Parts: sequence; structure tokens; C-alpha cells
Amino acid sequence: MTSDSELDDLFQKYRAACPDIEGSASFMPKVWEKIENRRSFWFAFQGLARTAIAASTALCVLLLILNFVAWPESHLPSYADALAADHSAEQTYFAEAIRSAAEADQAPTPFH
Repeated sequence: MTSDSELDDLFQKYRAACPDIEGSASFMPKVWEKIENRRSFWFAFQGLARTAIAASTALCVLLLILNFVAWPESHLPSYADALAADHSAEQTYFAEAIRSAAEADQAPTPFH
């Protein structure tokens, strides 16, 4: 029965390494005091960050829902609608500036 004696030796070593804690009236307040001391700025920052993430997620979902809901009585053209309606390059200021600059650079043709 060497295994029983080895197990008893193991338990004795464990008891020697970890003495029994006295169950006094100040045991739990001391435990909570240690827990409170471990809480630091980062613990508070984590709570604030989680709240901010939850709020921003809720805002994104709300904006996404509002984006898909269409109000037919107040349909205003969007930026994409305006670009689609004015799609020709000749009607843009950029194209007019290029055309004006190209005409000024051309040499005059001689009269024969």
C-alpha cells in the first residue's frame, strides 16, 4: 500500500504549504478590499469602452435601418442620382477647362 502512504505524504505537504485560513469576521471585508485595490484605471476604461462600443453599434444599426426605410412623400434626389442625371463629360467644368485650354494652344491657321 505504498500509494496510500504516498497520497498521505502529498496531503501533508499540501497542508504545510497552504495553512488553513481562519474564518474571522474580517475575512470577507479583507477579500473585497484586495479586489477593490486591484481595480484600476484600466478596469474603469474597459467599462467605458464597452459602453461606447455598444452605443456606437446601436447607432450604426439605427442609421442602417433609417437608410433602408424609404419615405415616398419626401424623396429627394441623392448625390448618386445627381451624378447619374448629369453623366456627360461635356457638361462638366473640368471638360470645359480642358477644351478652352486646347483651343488656346492651337496655332492659328494661315490664310491662302
